Amino acid sequence: MVKKILRGFIILFSIMALAGCATTYNPATGRNEIILISSSTEVSLGQKVIPQLLKEYPLSDDSGLQKRLESIGSRIAEVCDRQDIGYKFSVLKNKELNALTIPGGFIYVNEGLMKVLNDDELAYVVAHEAGHTAARHIVKKIQSSMAYQLILTAAFAGLGGDSGGAASALSAVDTVYGLVQLSYSRKDEYEADRLGAKYALRSGFDPYASILALEKIKKEEGPNWKVLGYFRTHPYADERIAALKKFIPELKNSK
Repeated sequence: MVKKILRGFIILFSIMALAGCATTYNPATGRNEIILISSSTEVSLGQKVIPQLLKEYPLSDDSGLQKRLESIGSRIAEVCDRQDIGYKFSVLKNKELNALTIPGGFIYVNEGLMKVLNDDELAYVVAHEAGHTAARHIVKKIQSSMAYQLILTAAFAGLGGDSGGAASALSAVDTVYGLVQLSYSRKDEYEADRLGAKYALRSGFDPYASILALEKIKKEEGPNWKVLGYFRTHPYADERIAALKKFIPELKNSK
């Protein structure tokens, strides 16, 4: 037991040392950040999670909606602060008013949401999701989860070999998929909103449509907006609207 605990401390300190060497500047956030998951690994994780998503929510067969999303998405992708990965935009056959981001630049918007938003409002939603990718919000959530599990495993179970590689990989995909569906923190949401407005403006869309989009979604959701649809995974509508009303004039004045 003592050996296992000591080995756990060795792993913990190794992680801390590695983290100290992995600080990189993130142009989307304007901060130096600890990023332990490479872009290629992030894309690979996303590709492994996508089949799980599509089992639950199939792709839309509406080619018109898909072309519309790709047209708007391509303009957003061109102006994103993060250009080390490609962005792919897909429509899900789902009436719920929602959108989500899979690691690696895979952005999905539900049919239901696309049908209630005009192009400028949809551009904000797409840019908001791209903002999560650019700021590496989902990567940071994954990192925290992986580091937590690794430290506990090292501290209490040791590092002995096992034959459960496939099961571990499946568990990791399940974990990532679960994290994708969880709400972001207030800090992450506000940051993605600011990036969304910035990318919308850069790509020729109206950044004030971000406010209209949130107000429209809130109205469509009705009295249950706090737990359903877009505000299930993207909460704090009133606070976000207020923050955008303050931020957008500053953004336009700084252009």
